[in-house]
Amino acid sequence: MKIWLNKLSLLCLMSLVLVSCEKDEEQVNVTVGGAPTITASASEVVLVEAQAEETALTISWNPMDLTWSDPSVSHSGAVNYILQFDTEGDNFASPEEFEIGSSQEKAFTHGELNALLNRMELEPGKASTVLVRLFPHLGDNQTPVYSNTITMSLTPWLDKPKFATVYMVGDATKNGWNNPGGTPMFRSEANPFLFTYTGYLKAGALKFVQKDGLWAPQWGSDGTATGVAFRETEQDPDPGTFSVAADGYYTAALNLRNNTFTLTPYNAAGATAYSSIGLIGPFTDWSSIIPMENSTFNPHYWSLEHTFTEATEMKFRIAEDWSVNWGAGADQAAIYGKGSQNSDNIKVAAGTYRIIFNDLTGNYVLIKK
Repeated sequence: MKIWLNKLSLLCLMSLVLVSCEKDEEQVNVTVGGAPTITASASEVVLVEAQAEETALTISWNPMDLTWSDPSVSHSGAVNYILQFDTEGDNFASPEEFEIGSSQEKAFTHGELNALLNRMELEPGKASTVLVRLFPHLGDNQTPVYSNTITMSLTPWLDKPKFATVYMVGDATKNGWNNPGGTPMFRSEANPFLFTYTGYLKAGALKFVQKDGLWAPQWGSDGTATGVAFRETEQDPDPGTFSVAADGYYTAALNLRNNTFTLTPYNAAGATAYSSIGLIGPFTDWSSIIPMENSTFNPHYWSLEHTFTEATEMKFRIAEDWSVNWGAGADQAAIYGKGSQNSDNIKVAAGTYRIIFNDLTGNYVLIKK
């Protein structure tokens, strides 16, 4: 079997027989022997969040057995080694992959391995049987050859995102593609990987960025209606956009654990249009509010930048009286939550915050400046 190949690339089709690669009548042949054998530094690993930067597991292997017909050509980087992880029941039907490059060893930190296991949706705090094998990749048309499979017992922790919000950008949002200027979303109390926005959107495109003003990390469409593609750095490929078909009220939900996005119409008919909502607490003697701002685009979405000079407590309240107010969600000290009428006070540490509140849902987030 033959494929065309630039000598410098040396990405040749792999099989268990003789393969030839050629360009402009010049041929570089490779004989592929047996697949590598992998070994691991441990068969049981309990991952620890406090040791996130320390090495938890090292997987190593011997190089792929390749014999090249032209020894004058550099073959470095010819093989891209890919480690595949899967559960025992799935048996590599849909593995989680980790690209290594040409190295013959990978040392995983506790944090790195934990993030991988969380993407596999393994139960936190419970030992799970994980299968690991190596796929030496030489070209897109190759006949796959895999290493031996090792079986491991791995226990992850639930690795919550370190950020309180992500920002919506795109034609569908209030500020369009202006970045900074993205619309903060609200993090779910029940699922810290889930970020939602309930409110008005225009017909148009939609994406998500982690930091207001930066284009990476970024989440967009993987080309399907609900699948999410991740862009870690600005050097990585730009993902596609999600589409809002028509102007209206929606709940947009971005799940960073299973990489899915949903857009569901929201019935805002009959929702109260409040003339003023603001912050109230000891800093106002619990007697009046510090008004927040909304807009004609998002009349139910309120924001304010405020500095608390000392640790305090607060609630959201209409200007008139205590007949309508929202307090803390499940955790009074959390900087995000879903408040309800007369719920407990929100505890706030001293500092400057961008405070966002949604009167349709009671969701709030305090973004530390």
